Amino acid sequence: MKLAKLAAFIRDYFIAVFSFLLIFLLTLFIFSETKKKTEERSAKLFSMRAEQVTEAVNKRMQDYIQILIGGKGMFISSDSVTREDWSNYYETLNLEKNYPGLQGFGYTHVVRPEEMQKHVQQIRNEGYENYSITPEGKRDIYTAIIYIEPFTGRNLRAFGFDMFSEPVRQSAMRIARDTRQPALSGKVRLVQETGEDEQAGFLIYLPVYKNNAEPESIKERQRLIKGFVYSPFRAKDLITAVLTDDFEDIDVEIYDGASPSKESLLFSTSPTLFYGSNSREYSELNTIAIGNHTWRLYISGKDDFGRSAESDLPYFILLGGAIISLLMFFIIWSLSNTRRSNHLKQTITDNATAALFIMDANGYCTFMNPAAEQMTGYTFEEISQKPLHDMIHHHHPDGTIYPLEDCPIDRALPTNNDMRAHEDVFIRKDGTFFNVTCAARPIIESGVPAYTIIEVRDITDEKQAQQAIIESEARFRTMADSAPVIIMVMDDSTNFLYVNKQWIDFTSTSFEDTINKGWEEVVHPDDLPNLAASFRKATVDFAPFRTEFRLRRFDGEYRWVVGTNTPRYGANGEFLGYISSLIDITEIKEAERKVKQNADLLQKLFLEVPAVVGLLRHSDYQYVLANPEYRKLYGNRPLVGKTLYEAHTAEEGEGFFSRIENVFNTGVPFVGNEVSTAIDRKNNGEIVYGYFNLVYQPLIDANGFVEAVLVFAVEVTELVNARKALLLTNEELSGKNDELQRINNDLDNFVYTASHDLKSPIANMEGLVTLLRDILQGKLNTEDMDLLDMVQNSINKLKGTIADLAEITKVQKELQAAVEPLSFEHVLQDITTDLESTMKDSGAVLSADLQVKNILYARKNLRSIIYNLVSNAIKYKSPDRRPEINLRTYEDGQYVILEVQDNGLGIKKEQQHKLFTMFKRLHTHVEGTGIGLYIVKRIIENNGGKIEVRSELDKGTTFKVYFKQQPEELMA
Repeated sequence: MKLAKLAAFIRDYFIAVFSFLLIFLLTLFIFSETKKKTEERSAKLFSMRAEQVTEAVNKRMQDYIQILIGGKGMFISSDSVTREDWSNYYETLNLEKNYPGLQGFGYTHVVRPEEMQKHVQQIRNEGYENYSITPEGKRDIYTAIIYIEPFTGRNLRAFGFDMFSEPVRQSAMRIARDTRQPALSGKVRLVQETGEDEQAGFLIYLPVYKNNAEPESIKERQRLIKGFVYSPFRAKDLITAVLTDDFEDIDVEIYDGASPSKESLLFSTSPTLFYGSNSREYSELNTIAIGNHTWRLYISGKDDFGRSAESDLPYFILLGGAIISLLMFFIIWSLSNTRRSNHLKQTITDNATAALFIMDANGYCTFMNPAAEQMTGYTFEEISQKPLHDMIHHHHPDGTIYPLEDCPIDRALPTNNDMRAHEDVFIRKDGTFFNVTCAARPIIESGVPAYTIIEVRDITDEKQAQQAIIESEARFRTMADSAPVIIMVMDDSTNFLYVNKQWIDFTSTSFEDTINKGWEEVVHPDDLPNLAASFRKATVDFAPFRTEFRLRRFDGEYRWVVGTNTPRYGANGEFLGYISSLIDITEIKEAERKVKQNADLLQKLFLEVPAVVGLLRHSDYQYVLANPEYRKLYGNRPLVGKTLYEAHTAEEGEGFFSRIENVFNTGVPFVGNEVSTAIDRKNNGEIVYGYFNLVYQPLIDANGFVEAVLVFAVEVTELVNARKALLLTNEELSGKNDELQRINNDLDNFVYTASHDLKSPIANMEGLVTLLRDILQGKLNTEDMDLLDMVQNSINKLKGTIADLAEITKVQKELQAAVEPLSFEHVLQDITTDLESTMKDSGAVLSADLQVKNILYARKNLRSIIYNLVSNAIKYKSPDRRPEINLRTYEDGQYVILEVQDNGLGIKKEQQHKLFTMFKRLHTHVEGTGIGLYIVKRIIENNGGKIEVRSELDKGTTFKVYFKQQPEELMA
């Protein structure tokens, strides 16, 4: 049938069809040739863009390697690179501006286990009190990050991190160490990540060897490794800085390693991965080798890649040719149709369902179609006898006369106005009235209205149906307003047609406002997009659907409602829209939220509780739950889905099986402390024993039967072993303590004896020198007198050394001296009185800020501490300025802090660790024995405190003394 119609159409319009095909085929040929040339140009352009991207990434990575080489050069050119040197080098390069994308520039130091304590103490002495190497644990070698710039923000998280503890970083560091070349790591999660905007990361390492060596053998390189200059990179920040805005027409995916996969993805310009999808017209897979490591770059052109006026030319040709073809077709087709139009018009008129009349200027009917004859009951000959108004429009239904001058149909011609959709009542030949709708339009001839064409439709049935609908709607409104739910009626565009009283009461929005404004005013803004999307989707296939959203109540509170939306259909099955009912489910949602919150809390507790938790089902003794700690205990072997006897070996089940079976059989919980248990921790058949605190809790169903058993265990193996070790250690320490007490007593006796027995010979020597001076008075030359002075000085130093030994012994015996309430101010006044002449000679100024006034301490010990610190501040003054000493006290947590600050000579950083050594003096231009600060440190530490020093050469020194006690009010 369709083929027959098509053949008839082609036969009737052969010239039009032939012209269209000829022009269109020619257009297709030109389009194909032009498009081929355009695609060749785009392919060459893409290949060039891909090469530019690859070269840009490779060049930037080589630049970063050169930066690392410069950092290594600092270590080669200097015996020691300080933190300040490193920071100055970083700021000089201005890396953040010149090389954006670099997360940091750092140095990680190799630390052997035997160097650990010294290394940590050294960094802490630099002012980083909480410094430690992380993660904790014993390892053969450590690599601690000690320099990282910029030393702010995310980079602070990396300070002290041992990168050798992580396998991926360790592999790259080993390659760099053994090859002496830069090495790039695989994909890692940087310690700088905080959980926000998290990105894949990688690092580049460059080895630094001890003594600036360049060892040839791998063994020597491993022995002499000193550390690594390195840089961490956040892949997205780095590659985004490299690509800039010059590559917006392509997408780049960078994969770590030789085989691209989703797991090895480092960076992608698009959230959608195109590698392997073949969805892009232009794509290329390139390889970059950086630092003994391989990257694969998958570069693909975006959908609009290569689009330009020239690239669109083939489509313009195709469009233009198609338009010309269609125009030619329609011109010829129109000419063919003109011949048929008059016949078609007549056919339409004769078969029209509406009544058609033509009335002349005098009101007489000059034409009527068959439908008009059937509607009025008149033939054309009968109706043309009188004016049309007098035949079918002369009276109102109530019997009153309808004047001609009031008839809008008759007045359309004189006034030259159209009339449309005019409802009226006409009269049939038999005298019956019927409802009609009329349209009248004047016909102009020679510029003058000559005729009126009138179209009339009988709407008697429509009026009756409309009345029935009005009555039905009234019943519906009554029912809807009485319903306990919100009811709404919408058209096929989801515009409101009706809302019931419950809607108005709930939203406090009038019917008129609701019809005009729709959902937007009362639905929660966050729910509007989903609600609109649900309606759009439903109107495609006219399916019923449910929605949940928040609706604003009259008091401003948003309430959760559920809407049931049912499609409406017309009499002929056409889709009219939806009828919806809404129910307030806020209380239900709140209950569901609480249930879900509790379930999530239980799930989180189960997964994160630091204990072994499992659940065994009674019916088959099968594991239905086992948390990560449980699986980890048994070498991460699968447990869930296996029975108790399948999941564990007979050795592991010794005692374990019988206890579980007993709980299942009796329903009595089992509780055990420090129970010895056999475990295959590595799942390799090697059984070890551990100690656990156990609880096997039966879960009872509604009928009183054991439904399952909850296994809860906390491993206390280390606690048990530590307790055993502690007992042994205590015994050893007790013996060592007795031995040390004997040694201390012997040393005290030795020091006392030595100092006592040596005093007499020294006094004799001093007397002999004095006597010799008197005897030889005036007989000695200058050189002889100098020699006697040197002997006297040696005797004085020997006397001072003996006095210091006696003082150390005395301090040791007085460490446990009784404490008493002391006033810092009184002690300081006593000391300044003793040092009055010294302060006056040096011009020293002492200021005190005593926020803490009093303290419980041994008087002599406190005086010795303050005296030594103040006198040293005067003794080691700078020759270039007057000594200024600031002393203050304040609280800091559990400590009372005494701080003494001066502007004296200061101490080099590398010598500060020697400051509290016995008999060690860092400035030899003034008299001293080097025993004062040693005694101060002994007093402070033996009373539970500590002392710290911060000093800068030629700027001054600050001592901070921590007294481990709370300040006490001075007792009366």
